[in-house]
Formats: sequence, structure tokens, C-alpha cells
Amino acid sequence: KQLNSEEESDKNIFVSPFSISTALSMTTNGAAGQTLDDMRNTLKIGDLPMAQVNTDYKTLLEVLPKLDPQTKLKLAQSIWPQTDYPVLNEFLKLNESYYASEVHPTDFRADLQGAIEKVNLWVSDNTDGLIEDALSELPGNVVMLLINAIYFKGTWKAKFDPELTSPMPFFAPGGATEVDMMHIPEGSFPYFENELFQAVDLPYGDSIFSMTVFLPKEGKDVEAVISELSPENYELWLSKFSNQNLDLYLPKFKMEYGAKLKRTLSDMGMGLAFSDAADFSKMIDGGGVKIDDVIHKAFVEVNEEGTEAAAVTVVVIIETSAQFPTLFKADHPFFFVIRDNKTNSILFMGKVMNPKA
Repeated sequence: KQLNSEEESDKNIFVSPFSISTALSMTTNGAAGQTLDDMRNTLKIGDLPMAQVNTDYKTLLEVLPKLDPQTKLKLAQSIWPQTDYPVLNEFLKLNESYYASEVHPTDFRADLQGAIEKVNLWVSDNTDGLIEDALSELPGNVVMLLINAIYFKGTWKAKFDPELTSPMPFFAPGGATEVDMMHIPEGSFPYFENELFQAVDLPYGDSIFSMTVFLPKEGKDVEAVISELSPENYELWLSKFSNQNLDLYLPKFKMEYGAKLKRTLSDMGMGLAFSDAADFSKMIDGGGVKIDDVIHKAFVEVNEEGTEAAAVTVVVIIETSAQFPTLFKADHPFFFVIRDNKTNSILFMGKVMNPKA
């Protein structure tokens, strides 16, 4: 919803909230103080202790992929710490045990481009090749990456007959475009409508997973539907679905989406985590790091057979500017004193115009 308010209104958006929240929860395990409180608020964790949050994720990450043998769901997490950097072992162990995080120590400083290629290969492997270029660049002072990758492939419980797919107009704000419209002339589907929209639930496989499509009614637009979207309304709407005989049309579509989420997440209340005042002292011995950005990429394809989708979230951790040693290079004339530190009595003073004179 926040992202939608920041994008141009005619632009497609596709994200994985599960991927983003998983990567951020892993990161939250390294936060302390106000940074921790802000991240918890942004993630809507409420008063749940982190131990409970971690346990809940462990359950989800283990259970979700096994729920429907007819649907493929793959979830993978990894942490890429800079080799020889003072990363707290407890932080890594926590994410290994609760998030099944692989740990790949990497020397970003020796070979940044090589590190990017390794990460991209890992993401590609864990998204069945749907996302090949998760990263195009990284800042030179990167010290850690925390990554979630998700891959989904589901076949419709009620497949669309390709013979019935035909070109039809799709009425977008900028005018009509011709699309391949899929069609089921008659079928029973969970359905709900109110004054704002019609909604249909299209199950995959054993009906454990489904796609719910919210279609604005005439005179309403998709922004009006999104503006009403809240956890409470979403739950309420879903509770009102009941089977209805439908003449169903759905366009085939395929899209890729990418976003850097720093602005969005800052607007949602965790700006401190991106600032030099960030406290990640439970991640790095002595802290001194912050989130540079949260990179998200996603892909989806919907056709007569079903849906294939993937997403990746990369949390990029860098040193805060305070970590860089301040440069003091006496390579031009200077003044100096030799003093007694107890009384500040100056024993000698001088200026150096030429050290070799």
C-alpha cells in the first residue's frame, strides 16, 4: 500500500510481502534499542518477543513448502558476511537455527564484482532461474547481505482451456490495449462483492493456495480498492466469500518488478535503521553499521495452466560513516606544540614548512 502510493499510478506493481518481512525479521535479530523498536513497529510485530517471532517464522518456513504436494513452494535464506568482520556468532546461529539461513562468508573488498555474481547465482538457483540479476551493484563499504528468496509454481484447480483464450480489449486508464483473455464460461468459485468491487478466489492444486482477484466496479478504480486495504478489511472480505457460478474472464499476464525499499520502509517508521545512528550491536561487535537499502525484485507469470512467481529481498548492510577512519594526512605545512598534558604548559612549538629542510 505504501509502495503503491509512491509509484506512478499507471505502473504495474508486484511484490512478495512474505519475502520482505522474512529478510527484515532476520535483520531485526541484530537490532537493539530504538532501532529494534522501530523495526518491530514497521513489521507490525506488536508486543511479541523476538523469540516468539523467530519461532513463528521457523514454523512457517518449514510448513508452507509441504502444505500442497501439487504446488511447488521453495523458500531459502542466506547471510553473506564480510570475511574477518566482527559479526557476532550468536546472530548467525540465531538465523541459522530459526530461518535455516545458509552462511556464506565473502570477501567483498577483494572482489566486489565476483561477490555480486555469486549472490546472483544463489538467487537464480533458488528461484528456478526466474530472477537472474538480483544485484547489479553494491556499495564498496558493504559488510553483510541478508537474503530471502521465494519461488512458487501452482496449477489451477480449474484450468483455463487454451482454445477459449482470445484477443480482447483491456481498458487501462491510458486507453484500451489488446490482451490474451482466458475464459471459463461456467464454473463455481468462491466469490464476494460489495459496492466497491467484485472478488473471486482462484485455487491452485489442493486449494491450500489461491489467487484472489479484486476487480473494481464501474465508476471505481483500483486505487480506491487499495486505499480500503487493511488487515482488518482483508480478513473481513475473505470471511464473506461463498461459492458462486461464474462466467470468468482473466487476462494472461507476465511482469517483472523491482524496487529499492529504503524510502518506503523509512516512511513506514524505520528510518533510523538506515541512518548513522542505527544500532545493530546485536549483529556486529560494537555496532557501527546500518542498512544501506533493501532491494526487492519479483516476477510473475499467469497463464491457462496456473501461476509461476518468484521474489528476492536483499538487505544490504554497510559501515556507518563513523566507521571510516577520518583522514589526517600531514602532507602540507602545519603547526605543532609539545606540551605537558597536566597543566597544558607549552614546552616547545613550531611550524613545519618543509620536513626535509
